[in-house]
Amino acid sequence: MRVAVSREPGVEREVAPLELFFDLVYVFAMGSSRTSGTVALWWCYFERAEPIGISAAAANAGAVGWWANWALTMIVLALIAVAVGDELAIAHPSDDVALGFTVLTFGGPALFLVGQAVFHGGVIRRVPRTRLWGIAALAVLAVATAPFTLIAGIAASSAVLVAIAIADTTQAGPGPRV
Repeated sequence: MRVAVSREPGVEREVAPLELFFDLVYVFAMGSSRTSGTVALWWCYFERAEPIGISAAAANAGAVGWWANWALTMIVLALIAVAVGDELAIAHPSDDVALGFTVLTFGGPALFLVGQAVFHGGVIRRVPRTRLWGIAALAVLAVATAPFTLIAGIAASSAVLVAIAIADTTQAGPGPRV
């Protein structure tokens, strides 16, 4: 039994059900990997930076606003880079990794973490270790995943972000966690 599928408008090809199954598994893996990375980015922001900004603004709203301006600019640029890297991986998941993809997929999350580190450093005068370890892990994984396909890079960068989000959530203690 063969099934007709179309990945492009007007172009159909027949595939065996087993091939279709593996295509679906591939799509699921890609979608869940990137979704977890995107959720982790937002979790990192709302779990740590937002409460710190709110509590620090009571003492010195002007300084918090100044640091937040710089940090949020970096974070928005980072989110754009992540989105473009995701688009490349979705459009061509089995392609070999190129420098531009690596810069977007690993540099985007790293810029996000730098933005958070700048904010924390400016507002509470401490940079969370998770941000520094995350930046280092992204740099190492950018090199380590270079011989693989785009999906490996997406999965690796997402794993780092998920690990940071988990670390943020599980660190105990009152007040801002570092």
